Amino acid sequence: MKFSKFLFGTTIGLAAGLLALYYKGDKRVQAPAKKPNTKVFDDFSAVDLSEFTDHLALAAADKTALVLDQNDDEYVSVGSLTTPVFALSPFKNLVASWNALTPDGTAVQVEARINQDGRWSGWHSWGRWSTKRLSGSVKHDQADALAGIDTDTLTVKTGVGTKAQLRVHLYTENAQQTPVLKLVAASVKPVHQDLMVDSHAVTVDKVIATPAYSQEIRDPKLASGICSPTTVSMAINRQNADILPEELALHNLDTTYDGFGNWSFSTAAAGSMGYRAYVAYTDLDGLRRQILAGYPVGVSVQYTNDPNNGKLPYVENATGDTVGHLILVTGFTTLNGVDYVAVNDSYADSNEDAKRLYRLEQFSEAWHSRVAYMIGGNYQGYDRLMQPNRESADLVANDDHTAFTLQKDGETVSITAEMLNQTEPFDENATTIACTLDDGGQFDTTAQQHFDYATVDDEGRIKLDLAAIKQAHPKATTLTVYVARMVASTLVGTISLAN
Repeated sequence: MKFSKFLFGTTIGLAAGLLALYYKGDKRVQAPAKKPNTKVFDDFSAVDLSEFTDHLALAAADKTALVLDQNDDEYVSVGSLTTPVFALSPFKNLVASWNALTPDGTAVQVEARINQDGRWSGWHSWGRWSTKRLSGSVKHDQADALAGIDTDTLTVKTGVGTKAQLRVHLYTENAQQTPVLKLVAASVKPVHQDLMVDSHAVTVDKVIATPAYSQEIRDPKLASGICSPTTVSMAINRQNADILPEELALHNLDTTYDGFGNWSFSTAAAGSMGYRAYVAYTDLDGLRRQILAGYPVGVSVQYTNDPNNGKLPYVENATGDTVGHLILVTGFTTLNGVDYVAVNDSYADSNEDAKRLYRLEQFSEAWHSRVAYMIGGNYQGYDRLMQPNRESADLVANDDHTAFTLQKDGETVSITAEMLNQTEPFDENATTIACTLDDGGQFDTTAQQHFDYATVDDEGRIKLDLAAIKQAHPKATTLTVYVARMVASTLVGTISLAN
């Protein structure tokens, strides 16, 4: 008798994990009494490879992960995983997530299809994705009678969906490299369960110490659009990463959407650095459970600080108006009998000003999407991925120390003003030159330091007037320059100011 199985789990507070055992002629499924709205597949050790995969194998160093199969010590070019069909709460919208490592020449693509009254939609794709090349959501989705996808959200056209299925393709153009799939997930916004209702099933009075960053003071060409990567950088830097928001943003561009706010791409970026991360539709108790577990949560909001606005949810103490924004929930607390949500809101004028308290009921209205970034702990054994991809470089001064040529391994790295001043649409040449001084200040993370953004002269040299810098900052001993590049390693050079 053929025996196959597939392990998968569900998200916080919505259903218990589910182990499905599939038998020929005798299928027994121990289902939860309440249908979940999120499914997370994150342990592939129980996969029957002959049934659920094509040209995939368990990773040699991590039996919970999937990689491409090999022929004669070379990886095959394409492989796929198809999950079992899973039931969900009736839904209109579905968002997929994935955690994967994508070395040079590799990529992954996640697809989903939905079932309505026994009819299946076609497969809809979230686009081919990689951290080593520009990625984009699907530009022209082949919508069918049941569903269609826009950027990161699959929408049921009429009626509701009740079941879904996920499919993941792994690709390589390098026979010596393979993607590594750690997680694939789907979450839906249930139509018969109002996630806006606060059941207060969980009680928490806790604020997690988390570095706060303002996106408004970052590289001007990026600042207005990087709330999502800034939110993710705060969440992972609270653990053991130390990435700049610009670095994360330049690895998180959706070229089709032409922006950095693709929900699926954002959690995939965290996953690529070794953190268990996915998008979920949840409620306030879902956030509380994550805070109790020790993890801040990114949420998608819209709000105004003008009580007379009339079009957007009013949030006292907010910094302005936004029709779409990501912030990081760091805790819940009560002051003078009023319930508050503690947040790091990057729509602030300074890092210090980003830490805010919003009234719970006002925050809840602003968080009308009920979309959350569930960014958990490190994957065991993936510690080397926790830091941004950086390489040392040399800064060679001109005669009067006002301009510096960037060199890597003795070769000049070309930088132009167009690369630094690029505006939408961004391309693979987009570059940020961020400079910071070691002047005795104490910071938990690099991104909390003060940064200036350098330009280049007509010869492509980075303009830094050392004499002026020393005069303005007499206590500074070192100037560090970060050259962050689109889907490429950041080049880091230092200049001594001691002499």
